[in-house]
Amino acid sequence: MIAAAVLAYLGAMGTQAAPFVQRFAYWAAVILPGSLLGLGVNALVRGWGGLAAHRWAEAGLVALLVSLPHSFVVIVVSALFFGIGLITPMVVLEFWLAVLLISVVLTTINYLATGHQVAQAAVVPMPQPVPEPAPKPTSAESPVTDRSALPPLLAEKLPHRLRAGRLLAIEAEDHYLRVHTDLGSDLVLMRMADACALLDDSAGARVHRSWWVARDAVQAVRQQSGRMELALPGDISAPVSRAMQPVLRSQGWL
Repeated sequence: MIAAAVLAYLGAMGTQAAPFVQRFAYWAAVILPGSLLGLGVNALVRGWGGLAAHRWAEAGLVALLVSLPHSFVVIVVSALFFGIGLITPMVVLEFWLAVLLISVVLTTINYLATGHQVAQAAVVPMPQPVPEPAPKPTSAESPVTDRSALPPLLAEKLPHRLRAGRLLAIEAEDHYLRVHTDLGSDLVLMRMADACALLDDSAGARVHRSWWVARDAVQAVRQQSGRMELALPGDISAPVSRAMQPVLRSQGWL
């Protein structure tokens, strides 16, 4: 809404002749669906991971995919608020070019703002701990090994029912992380980079921008149509980015 207020105040895109309330409503109606489209497309493209190693090509694809449907939204909203006469192919092209330009600018800002997180996406697999003799079980249940245990700072953010679980993977979901354990999963508010810093002594790796996987949780490696996935317990599938495939292969994961 702040962006809508600023654009309404400036009378951007030739809207200065309209009353401020009308301008504000117009820009709110334009920006809200654009923001939702941006979130959805960004999540889909990053989840696909095909351009993970080419950050700015990925950003360009996001901007292009957002601009296509959003340009038609802008045309409809503009027609409702101001009327634009006959909608010809040239009118559609002009709107699309304007929306594409704005999408490129906003996507670039977003990628620059999150650059510090992406810089850690191709993290080398974390060092393996020196094997230690397994402790003798004290009960009928097998104890959780140290390397599979949740780090205390991460465990304290989870419900009590999950804290004794074996760590399988960590998945990024918007501003949250979904921590997968053998007892279930839950969301925690934490950055992926911060979570990985807690896992320096764990046997795992950042296999994708949005995924960290415990090595001993991998049950199988699947490859379909050029995409590689790691099969984990509980029907969990973790994508492997193209940039990380050679690294994981050299470490004996694949």
